[in-house]
Amino acid sequence: AFTEGSVSLENWTNLTIPLRFMAAAYKLPYISTNSILGSSMEQNNSHAFHVVEDPVVPGQKVGLLSPLQPDISIIHGWAADPSGNTILLPPYGENLWGALASKEGVLVTVEQVVSTDFIRRYSHLVKIPAHLVRSVSVVPFGAHPQGMSNQGITELDAYGEDHQFRLDFRKASRNTNEFEDWVNYWVLECKDHKEYLERLGYDRLMALKGKADKNSWIYDIDSKSDGIAEHESYTTSELMVITTSRILQEKVLEKSYKNVLGGIGLSSLAAALAYYYLKEKKQEFIDLMVETGFYGYAPRPGDPFVFNFANIPTNKIQSNFIDILNLFAGGNLNQCLGVLATGQVDRYGNLNSTILEDGRYLVGAGGSNDICNGACEVIVVLKQSKKRFVKKIPYISSKGGRITTLVSNLGVFEKLDRTGELILTRCLPNETSSTLAKSIQKVKENCGWDLRIAKNVTKIASPTRDELQIIRLLDPKGDFISR
Repeated sequence: AFTEGSVSLENWTNLTIPLRFMAAAYKLPYISTNSILGSSMEQNNSHAFHVVEDPVVPGQKVGLLSPLQPDISIIHGWAADPSGNTILLPPYGENLWGALASKEGVLVTVEQVVSTDFIRRYSHLVKIPAHLVRSVSVVPFGAHPQGMSNQGITELDAYGEDHQFRLDFRKASRNTNEFEDWVNYWVLECKDHKEYLERLGYDRLMALKGKADKNSWIYDIDSKSDGIAEHESYTTSELMVITTSRILQEKVLEKSYKNVLGGIGLSSLAAALAYYYLKEKKQEFIDLMVETGFYGYAPRPGDPFVFNFANIPTNKIQSNFIDILNLFAGGNLNQCLGVLATGQVDRYGNLNSTILEDGRYLVGAGGSNDICNGACEVIVVLKQSKKRFVKKIPYISSKGGRITTLVSNLGVFEKLDRTGELILTRCLPNETSSTLAKSIQKVKENCGWDLRIAKNVTKIASPTRDELQIIRLLDPKGDFISR
């Protein structure tokens, strides 16, 4: 236990944790799910996840999640009155199920305290009633390094996400001494929240407020436009994004998918590029989704981060994990195509984004498992090497049953028969492999299993100038395309 100086780690998904909170909030003995079936989490979480025969559909299995009840929750909201009635604005991510499930209620922090008249005026946005609240504390910029959208209450000053803060954290975490220095400076040595804000500095805080303006992306892209490369040579990442985007377009047009749900990084860039080309082809009913609650957004240039606040005003719906992952990407009328990045893949499309063979931890399953168990079809994008394309993955974060296509920097792999194996069907342009035969050989040399080759392998056309220009506008600093 943490109080005894130790912490135990459990791996769940972005959907299954809120569902367990929901079960606890409703005092249910369990709640059913299709997620984590077939993954390593199914076995590792047997204390709280049980696979049983479906009592309604003979021969089928169903997963049962045990309720998860926190002792107490800490929630940051926009505003609360002195009694504790608290306003939160979408997108809601995991939503309020943890707070509603807590044994001892909620400790609330807010940007500001408001009158009860203000609460009544915006009662449709009040998500936590006063009787659940144990305390209210005013903590300006309390969501930092995350941002706060004011969509719905313009009297409140929004602020954007601090990407640089996260990048600095990630850089520091690669070295033990640097990470300890980072923790000391930003956490342990800050005597209170006021000192934390002072260390961030006035200029940085004001810049974050400016970043939250719905038109900030216009000025942001103007400031970066001079650095956008116009040459037609391309990086490996650009090639992977463009190839994945083309396949997304093919599948949407062929199978009439209505939703595309992308992950972080190259996968979301590919979805954004496909979105604009599909709009040109008069595919008006294609909606992009983000698991935290974005639905039907138009990706804005300048910032490729999938949770970019500039995209929030373009949403058609603002929702939460359960609606996106359980309903729109896995429900009764599901018409969703998923596109994901990962850490490792095997010949059957099983994915590992959690633990490597040497015990090193990656990032966890996130929402990828939920997408792989819910969406109609999934495309995966992953840079190729024998360490990534492995014969047997040490941990199954996501089962590969619905993964039909894999895109690497060397080739495109598809499932063509009942074996469920990924087979090389197309090769990507490669400067060191002038002929198709040499390209195929290079793909085989960088694959950890005995790769099957389709009878008629073709070669993907090089990226066009137009495709390169669009993704460089979407990611002008090269955060993901590595210019």
